[in-house]
Amino acid sequence: MKISALLPQELKRIIQIFMSARKYDVTFGKGAATDLRTRFEGNNVVNDYAGVFSSVVGFGTYISGHTRINKAKIGRFCSIGRFVKNSFGVHPSSGFVSTHPSFFSTKKQAGFTFVDKDLFQEHNYVDPDNRYLIEIGNDVWIGNNVAIMDGIRIGDGSIIAMNAVVTKDVEPYTIVGGLPAKTIKKRFDDETIEWLMEFRWWEKDFEWLKHNSHLFADVDAFITHFSRPGK
Repeated sequence: MKISALLPQELKRIIQIFMSARKYDVTFGKGAATDLRTRFEGNNVVNDYAGVFSSVVGFGTYISGHTRINKAKIGRFCSIGRFVKNSFGVHPSSGFVSTHPSFFSTKKQAGFTFVDKDLFQEHNYVDPDNRYLIEIGNDVWIGNNVAIMDGIRIGDGSIIAMNAVVTKDVEPYTIVGGLPAKTIKKRFDDETIEWLMEFRWWEKDFEWLKHNSHLFADVDAFITHFSRPGK
């Protein structure tokens, strides 16, 4: 019998997560948590007391302290602030007499239920397989204390201002803020956004990014350089 078979299930799970973190160069802060259903693409940081569960986390993305992410598909090079939350669920606001889940859910949120089958979908998903509650694109910056409702897609290059409550999809390279979050402005003009979305720099390999990192300080110079023939 293998020694691993004698280990408690929880300890085996911790060892598996640790080995996966070493393989993909993932750093966990004090009190940080994840699970085996979460896949890290590499070079990720989950800071102190943050948690990410049943999610996909793209290369270079970091998650700041005390943030809790559940069932999210997150792109590459994202900066996610402190105390960000998602997975709030929904309750019926019309049709049903009551909003209490005991009348439509078998999950017994209050310790009991009156129904023997679910009568209302309690979460909105962004994919047909009901795996992800939210989708965050690439190169997205999410400020502190942001709440993201179920079923939301946040486009590439966008910025979510601190304390925002995101209730609608966010277009690429758009800055939003407020409660509920509304468009503040676009980061660039439409032509620049279209070029960046087509170029998709976040899909380049690490050596390419390292070699060309000096061009990232000026978007116009960046576009001019890579629009030349042969580039």
